[in-house]
Amino acid sequence: MLYFAYGSNLDMAQMRTRCPNATVEARATLPGHTLVFGGYSRRWGGAVASLQRVRGAHVEGVLYRLTPEDLRALDAFEGHPLAYRRAIRLVTDRAGKRRRALVYLQPEAGFESWPPAATYFRVLWHAYARLGFNRAALANALGGAA
Repeated sequence: MLYFAYGSNLDMAQMRTRCPNATVEARATLPGHTLVFGGYSRRWGGAVASLQRVRGAHVEGVLYRLTPEDLRALDAFEGHPLAYRRAIRLVTDRAGKRRRALVYLQPEAGFESWPPAATYFRVLWHAYARLGFNRAALANALGGAA
């Protein structure tokens, strides 16, 4: 199963801890979506990343190949099905190939956008830099969470 990571799971060390058998497949983009912050994570002490549909936008991320054991572990870490629910979306890898991938989404009903904890945002900021992603998109998501 392919999983599209766009939040703190962009941090390779965190992913290795959570899903030791997961392997990186490729960098990818998810069209028609934008990054937002909302919900509340006790672990991080603030809002965490999610996705919302926005025509013309896209979100950068990493595709991981998960084993069934990794998927079960990731479900637990992501709070599936309460904090996040699983969905399948079409992403485009760096070679231009469209691929079906699992994403975790916060429920849209009652979703409120607000700022993430500084430690959480720092993890994303460093991951974006390491991966060469557009950090302006991350800053824009933070601006929309005010």
